[in-house]
Amino acid sequence: MFEIVTSSRQQKSFEEIWEYFCEMYGWYNDPYAKNGIRYNLLLPQAERKVIGTIEFVPYKGKHPNSTVENHFRFSRLKKIQQHQKRVWEIDKLCLHKDFQRRGYFENFGEAFYHHAQTHKPKYYIAMMEKRFFRMMRILFGLNIIQVGQSIEMTGTSLIPVVCDMERIMQNEEMVRVLFKKELKLKKADNKLYRLKRLFIKK
Repeated sequence: MFEIVTSSRQQKSFEEIWEYFCEMYGWYNDPYAKNGIRYNLLLPQAERKVIGTIEFVPYKGKHPNSTVENHFRFSRLKKIQQHQKRVWEIDKLCLHKDFQRRGYFENFGEAFYHHAQTHKPKYYIAMMEKRFFRMMRILFGLNIIQVGQSIEMTGTSLIPVVCDMERIMQNEEMVRVLFKKELKLKKADNKLYRLKRLFIKK
């Protein structure tokens, strides 16, 4: 479950979780992007209890407020140059320590799916904490890759990553498995898909 941050109450909940995470690791808290789209991850079967956060920010290349470009020059990557208008930064991704290693991380998939359906990104880019990167690799497989050397931080390290979200969203089976969703295919496409399933064994 998740909620999109639109109210001051939701923003306050987002800040409490994220800033707790920053304090725990001794990280600098980057400013909240004015054009950022923020999601609160909610605890199922609870009264709007926020247990995690994620922010998506339109990528602006060498813009001085880019939180990722200051650590790694994503703007040098050819694939990012070619699709810059469809690139989004992932920022402020965290799960409260009380809910880590309890199966809640995959709930972030709902937020990724919602954002991808709404904004049609080609790539996500991020400086990702190494433990979260390992979890993302489990979730998205080889569609998320490390593109540079990790940067050592206090108590952890950050890894520059690129995720091909468009390729994920175009894979019906992956969408079904990852996000528990069925793609709404056109009738003609649906017939073709059924034919492929009949004649092509996996």
